[in-house]
Amino acid sequence: MLMNTKIVVDYKMSFKTNEEMKITLRIPNEIGYFKEVNALFNRNGETPGAEKKCELIYDVSKSNDVVSFFSGNVNFYSPGYRTFFIQLKVNDVIKYVMYDESTNGAILTDNRNYSFWKLFVYYSFFKTPESVKGGIMYQIFVDTFCYEKISKSSKFKIVDWNHELKWKPDEDGIYRNDQFYGGNLRGIISKLPYIKSLEVSIIYLTPIFKSSSSNRYDIIDFAEIDEMIGTWDDLKELHEKANALGISLVVDLVFNHSSNENILLKKDPDMYDWEEKYTIPKYWWGYTNLVEFNKYSENYFKHLTSWLNRYQNFMDGIRLDVADNLPDFVLKYIREHFSKYLLGEVWKNAIIGDFREFLYGDELDGVMNYQFANAIYRYLRWGNYKSFCRIMNEVANLYPPEALSVSPIFLSSHDIPRIPNILTGSFMKESDQFETVWDMEKDDYWFENGSFNTYKFRSWESENDQIPEEKKELAEKLHKLAVFLQYTLPGIPSIFAGDEAGVTGFKDPFNRKPFPWGNINKKMYDFYCKIGKFRSANKSIFSNSSNFMLEYIDENKLIYVRGNMRFIVNRSAEPLSISDYATSNKLFSLSEDISHQQYILPYDAIVIE
Repeated sequence: MLMNTKIVVDYKMSFKTNEEMKITLRIPNEIGYFKEVNALFNRNGETPGAEKKCELIYDVSKSNDVVSFFSGNVNFYSPGYRTFFIQLKVNDVIKYVMYDESTNGAILTDNRNYSFWKLFVYYSFFKTPESVKGGIMYQIFVDTFCYEKISKSSKFKIVDWNHELKWKPDEDGIYRNDQFYGGNLRGIISKLPYIKSLEVSIIYLTPIFKSSSSNRYDIIDFAEIDEMIGTWDDLKELHEKANALGISLVVDLVFNHSSNENILLKKDPDMYDWEEKYTIPKYWWGYTNLVEFNKYSENYFKHLTSWLNRYQNFMDGIRLDVADNLPDFVLKYIREHFSKYLLGEVWKNAIIGDFREFLYGDELDGVMNYQFANAIYRYLRWGNYKSFCRIMNEVANLYPPEALSVSPIFLSSHDIPRIPNILTGSFMKESDQFETVWDMEKDDYWFENGSFNTYKFRSWESENDQIPEEKKELAEKLHKLAVFLQYTLPGIPSIFAGDEAGVTGFKDPFNRKPFPWGNINKKMYDFYCKIGKFRSANKSIFSNSSNFMLEYIDENKLIYVRGNMRFIVNRSAEPLSISDYATSNKLFSLSEDISHQQYILPYDAIVIE
């Protein structure tokens, strides 16, 4: 086996059906004499090289005494994920040019034990909403954001805004999300000027339809807005007033399951899945309050059509809860009947995670990009640049540019801990063997006799909710660095309401605290406004996800380029020399003082021309 860093395979990883793809191989002549150079393609699960073979022709115009260039063109007429390797004869011996994940480069070997090269083909008609690109999203957990004009029937159900979170089980040992703070649509309407001050262009609401829980993912009636939240008139007013401010409205919809109290379970039982028909329904992940729909039922599609037709008049987009649990044919149907922004909850890599069709171009516009969050956290907290490179390579290069541009980067949400807690808290996971950095529950510490001890976990969360005094300064610096990356990498940054106000907390319910109106962290809020203005002022740069190039990375320094801007991050506790760029025009800096010409301050980042 011969390793040579001068061997280069160049190609575009993501391209359209019918678009010609060019592959170039650059290989040093000192290795030997080359002939019969071919790229062999296959779909996932097929025999290597089964789908197509592309001959790479010697390019005499680029080759010389030192290196040889071979190139070829190939077309694909159907979408999907493919892999390939390059087979060639070196001095009449068959060799392979494979992908080496450890170096993110090419390796010449006599076996195929290394990785194949990845590529993704999407439909040529794939086009996502221009209004979303380059924007900033603001996620609101409705119950704990703000309330105005609470209905009389709801007043007796809610607790005081400063009431202690309910995290302990009820007397029967069951943990229920049944404590309400009363957040509603009128409260959101009243805070639109505040939201706009953050340069927000998209509001994303958690579910608003009639439910029995505070998170409202257990919907009792898909045609009725929860009385505590408001009315259809309130939703219409929010939609119109948000639009008037240049803000789109996205609402979380749950089409995989409903509450076990939903009237359709008795009225239309054939649209549900049953373990024992009409006796024991199929529960989603074993939650007995959540019963799954039968996605093959004609009645399911009849109701789905009715709901979508109505919702389309009141919102600019929808976020599909557990989109990865919905079959591809359901997602295609939703796409056909909902012509606006379609965002899916997909945690894994949307292409190679489960080899689904999410981003072919006839299903979702974009996905919740938790992949970038993992990359950001692993790099900033531990300096894990290899994980950062791998994720950037598999997402930034593999996702269609149209999809990447409208996929929000979630550093926190109603499902994961707050940013400072992930950056400095215990039990976070650096290793790629864990799906996410915040896979806290998978730690052996929480298990007793083979069972997860929820009370032990939540007790610890309650006791460690706030950032310790000795970690506060570091948490704030890393928080700002994380947001810098979130706002400048390809995609849309998503603020979880409260991130900008200094809210802390681990997982549910501690990440869903009532918004601290009257006690906002002014320093953090001002920072979010500042970086929001910078992003808005350069919207054309941030709208285009194809202009991203990773230039350099190590444990302490990260440099990448977008358009005419270069982004430099110093994650270390020492100043970082940037003498090579001292004459460049500085456009933005995390620190207040941007006069330094020769170096970047510790835990700082700058943007230069």
